[in-house]
Amino acid sequence: MPRNREFDIDLALDHALNAFWLKGYAATSMTDLMAAMGLSKSSFYQCFGSKREALLAALSRYSVRELAETRLHFNSAEPVAPLLAAWVRHSIDSGACRPSQRCGCLIVNVAVELAPHDREIEEAVRHHLDKLAAFLADTIQRGYADGSIPKRFEAAQSADMLLNLVAGLQVMAKGGVEAHRLAAIVDVQLDCLLGQTH
Repeated sequence: MPRNREFDIDLALDHALNAFWLKGYAATSMTDLMAAMGLSKSSFYQCFGSKREALLAALSRYSVRELAETRLHFNSAEPVAPLLAAWVRHSIDSGACRPSQRCGCLIVNVAVELAPHDREIEEAVRHHLDKLAAFLADTIQRGYADGSIPKRFEAAQSADMLLNLVAGLQVMAKGGVEAHRLAAIVDVQLDCLLGQTH
């Protein structure tokens, strides 16, 4: 009969995703990963099997958490436009909940490092982005209905534009672009989508 697991798997995955987030997949050694997760070698391999499987599990947890937090942010009777502007600006907030100021977005990091070479990881990234884009498109439709967003584009196009904006901001922030330049980019892009309503 297998022994009961003696650790909190969700907490261990949170530590794993922070390790991958800070250093990237390739630069995170097995020693780094097990130390971050607080697991012995036997516990790690019994639960996850490999470093790659741990990454996939951490990505799944990260995706669920980020989508839930995004839905919660927009779960308001307020007009959509200011909520959308605040959501975009949060992506360049140095105080946002990340392991370090310049670690970027875990999904974007993994997309750049691994998705072109690993079909399963590519599918995990696309699944997250597609769900986020669909939610944003629905949210933008709410903004059209409440009159806070001018209907300049199709909702799905606007959602993809926002995803592109946030991903680009994360990459530029990792590259050391100054906060005031990132903020100026946000202002210009929000003017394009929202007009003067943000």
